[in-house]
Amino acid sequence: MKKLKVLSCIMAFMMIATACSSNKAPTDNSSQEQPESKIEVVSTNPTPEKNESDSKEYDVTDSADVVIVGGGGTGMSAALTAVENGAEKVIIVEKLPVLGGFMRMKTGQFSAANTTIQKEAGIEDSVEKYEAEINKFANLNGGHPIEYLIHAYATNATEAWEWAYNMGVKDYPFLKDKDGKAAIMNPGHMPYEINRTYIPLAKEDSTIVNPVIEVFSKELAKHDNIKVYTEVEGRKLLTNENGQISGVEALGVDGKTYKFDTKKGVIMATGGYAANPKLFEKYSTDLKNLISAALSSDDGYGLRMMQEVGAGITEEAMRWIETYPKGMVNEGSTTTGVNGSTGTYYTGGILVNIEGNRFLDECAWDDEVRNAGLKAQPDSYMFEIFTDKILEDTKGTLRGAYDSFKEGGEYRSRLVEANSIEELAQKLNINVENFKATVEKYNKAVEAGTGDEFGREFVKKPGKNRVEAVNKIEGDKFYALKLQPIVLSSRGGIMVNKDNQVITADGTVIPGLYAGGEVVGQMWGKTIAPGVGMNGSITWGRITGKNIMTMPMADKYDVKPAPDIFDMSLFEKEKAEIDGIDFTNLKDGTYTGEAKGMNDVVKVEVTVKDGKISSVEIKEHKESAGISDPAIKEIPTKIVNAQSTKVDGITGATITSKAIKEAVENALK
Repeated sequence: MKKLKVLSCIMAFMMIATACSSNKAPTDNSSQEQPESKIEVVSTNPTPEKNESDSKEYDVTDSADVVIVGGGGTGMSAALTAVENGAEKVIIVEKLPVLGGFMRMKTGQFSAANTTIQKEAGIEDSVEKYEAEINKFANLNGGHPIEYLIHAYATNATEAWEWAYNMGVKDYPFLKDKDGKAAIMNPGHMPYEINRTYIPLAKEDSTIVNPVIEVFSKELAKHDNIKVYTEVEGRKLLTNENGQISGVEALGVDGKTYKFDTKKGVIMATGGYAANPKLFEKYSTDLKNLISAALSSDDGYGLRMMQEVGAGITEEAMRWIETYPKGMVNEGSTTTGVNGSTGTYYTGGILVNIEGNRFLDECAWDDEVRNAGLKAQPDSYMFEIFTDKILEDTKGTLRGAYDSFKEGGEYRSRLVEANSIEELAQKLNINVENFKATVEKYNKAVEAGTGDEFGREFVKKPGKNRVEAVNKIEGDKFYALKLQPIVLSSRGGIMVNKDNQVITADGTVIPGLYAGGEVVGQMWGKTIAPGVGMNGSITWGRITGKNIMTMPMADKYDVKPAPDIFDMSLFEKEKAEIDGIDFTNLKDGTYTGEAKGMNDVVKVEVTVKDGKISSVEIKEHKESAGISDPAIKEIPTKIVNAQSTKVDGITGATITSKAIKEAVENALK
């Protein structure tokens, strides 16, 4: 594992590496079978199941007090919490090769009220103020949240954050403001009225970029009674004769079938559907050039699993697709990308559409202004336009990403560079005269300093606007970065009650079934407040892990599919023809090649012996640890075995897989 450098400032984007899978045995924290639970089994627990699963044969069977489907932040939190509340054994079923889910891919913003960090900074806050502000965000843009879920979150968020903080997150460095305080005014979003955002950063020797996930991983490793099955996907919820959820049927990437029985029930923490364009298209057809930065595992199948036993979905919220105006499409893809921005429009840069026109106040406080503005433009594309001086001025700002776009930065290659405005327009394929007129008009407004037609101000007003520096578009070098709408998470999902028990459309509780995290619909309204996504994962895990162990389980539930159950076609993966090269009669020797991966260049060394590829070795890469590992391990072997790069990539790690194959091809040219 490579070391991760502590960042001096938070980047203005989130780096999302897609997930992957490989043939790997389940991870078992225990060296032997756990003893039977000493908890007295009462009538509220599931009775022995009698359904079609009794006659099935499974390759692997296991049982526990609690089974959790999904090993992201919510699932990990729930597992630890269930053990705290008396579970003698917990099973986590995770379809990816590693735990942590979306949170594993990046550090991020956490928020909570009345915390230790705030108290140390002398900041007074309250749960009531926090809840009110979350509701304010949630009701923006025509959204309306499920208020009892926001209340449950706000009421429990401080305890959840402090739990993780004291578990070890407090020992990590934090992003601090200019006054050296770790309770900051959140960057990249509309801010709270009170400094209640916290951004923990990786240590120098960290192997996971998100400190919370690293701390949880270490804590899980201490528990022999938490058994983790990775690369195993939940496929079906099992019930008994009383209609209670009694287990999970699952499938491993190696084709093995699994059955997990439970005494107390199942927690579904399977995430959302932001990586499933078919589900988005089912509810909205007016999105243009939308790309996704979600994990490929976020396909929404967990929703269908719950619908099969009657769960209702938040139909209206399924139509709420929150996008961000910072989508950088991945090389070789039209559907996936990275949420990123130079942040130069805060330091004097501008945004123009494909016709070369400005269309908004680039420094608007609310990111939704830029989001709505982008989606209204032709083909939903825009370009950030800036100069060396403007990029230099982003250095040290909370919303800038200087290190990523400077000379040698990991995203420098995404920039279009020119020696003049005219040349830049030609490279962007936009009208030269129109673009020149736009830049000239903007420069005159900067000189006047009195604001422009869009209301953009040309003076810094800390706390009142987002102007970080004032510059004209002039200099020796001019740059552009193309952006389009990107989706990071979904808003629709399953229906739950105030205790996070899954319910039918008419409010009936499905006994023994809980859900937490992004799989739950409508809880944040249309606009998610800063830091509640990350801290929500911890909090929903705390709530579901405690409730499943302490609340009685109903029975006499009539199990039947929901009437609006999703069609299976929405989850079928499209099979694409595999590109590549077949190699024959090669010249013996050792060759090197490279290609662009998700994060940086992937370098390989290819050895040819007796006219055939005898080995492929990855010599250098900066792909995301854990997620990219199966591709790094398996793709070279596949190429050697096939004597070809026409091999299947690793699901989720498609960009890393593609980079390795292209690097081999480049080596053997």
